[in-house]
Amino acid sequence: MLITDINSPERESYARVADLRRLANKRGEPLPEEDAACETLLIKAMDYLAGLNWQGERTTASQPLAWPRSGVIFDGYLLPKECIPSQVLQAQCRLALVAQAIDLTPSFSGGREVIQESVSGAVSVTYASGSASSPHFSWLPGLLRGLLISSRQIQLVRG
Repeated sequence: MLITDINSPERESYARVADLRRLANKRGEPLPEEDAACETLLIKAMDYLAGLNWQGERTTASQPLAWPRSGVIFDGYLLPKECIPSQVLQAQCRLALVAQAIDLTPSFSGGREVIQESVSGAVSVTYASGSASSPHFSWLPGLLRGLLISSRQIQLVRG
């Protein structure tokens, strides 16, 4: 059983299987019939979300997940400390759908595997098909706009 209770120290997901099923149904996307398989997809999505650089700070140091957070200003409003934005839930569910087809957090060492190199005037490099690389989702930054720290931003802290 997936633990989604905001007050639980073992919390492992923002979204519930029912949330994932609702989003998949609205988008006409297939899902496994077994809840356990859907829970696995949600955990894989959480693994991806854990690597994002969120605005604000965790509400407590002991909480198992990044949200809830304090000090997050979204569209000019300070979010309540106990708030988990619906965009975060939606992102987890959409990533869970994608996790059916690709590995969201592939392991790789040193980049893609080179299978051929040649130097004859210009350099030519051929990479192995299916070599691991971090996936990029063009829709994710827009969905989480204002909740993430952009790679083009620097975070200033008063000393």
